[in-house]
Amino acid sequence: MMRGGMKNCLWIVQLLLTILFLYSCGSKKIVTQDVEMSTISASSYLKTVIENAPKFDEFSAKMRLSFLQGKESISVGGSIKMKKDEVIQLSIVAAGIVEAARIELTPQRMLVLDRIGRRYVEIGYDELSFIQQSKLDFYTLQSLFWNEIFLPGKQHVKDSDVHNFDFVRDDTHMIITAEKGKPLSYSFMTTFPDGLLEETLVRVNVMGESEYKMNWCYSDFFHVAEQKFPTSMNLSLHGMDLQMTVAFSFSRCETMVEYTPLTIPSRYKQVGASDILKSLLIQ
Repeated sequence: MMRGGMKNCLWIVQLLLTILFLYSCGSKKIVTQDVEMSTISASSYLKTVIENAPKFDEFSAKMRLSFLQGKESISVGGSIKMKKDEVIQLSIVAAGIVEAARIELTPQRMLVLDRIGRRYVEIGYDELSFIQQSKLDFYTLQSLFWNEIFLPGKQHVKDSDVHNFDFVRDDTHMIITAEKGKPLSYSFMTTFPDGLLEETLVRVNVMGESEYKMNWCYSDFFHVAEQKFPTSMNLSLHGMDLQMTVAFSFSRCETMVEYTPLTIPSRYKQVGASDILKSLLIQ
């Protein structure tokens, strides 16, 4: 049982690395129409959305991580720790007792420790061609986990960035889009008029032929430090022959973090990102 649990953990770690390294990205269709915002301006609405983002700078929680691909379904435990603009750290636990892996993201690099295989991956964002071409970085990932909208190349969206977005409304939601009509676009579905972010969609169109999509949905909002924060996050991906769903469920949420930076044990062997992806493909 323990061996099977560890194998499942490694599979999930590999899938998470696929997501992080490729940013391949699915989404439900939303029927919308352009309408005039007669009672609110685009700039004031964007300000509302920005103000809805968490004001606390630290977050930690117990985590349940579930993965679904075809008929395969796997669920493991773990934890998440985040310090705004500094780090995102995920711990994956096998069989409820053994840490199988730890993933740490900082503005400079990604570090993954495979505790079971005694190996690690350490790589800078500028070494990943897809991320470099897409202008995606640590701050983009941070925004996804913090329930924030983003603009590639910027640490945080400000009120003055309103000219970078298009706004489209339906009866209950406002869709905010950046880079509309370009090979790479970003859309954020927010509840109207209160401006709560419920969904982020990244679309990548390659040479007008293939479309990759990433859909990151937020639900089960609870008050954390007197602010609404999603305790469920659902990531769906389509493209590059991958169709998968990864769900994060958080409990015991706190806004204080006891964080220790990852260090690489001397006995661990360094491997490349491609080695991790190859091991995923042969599963």
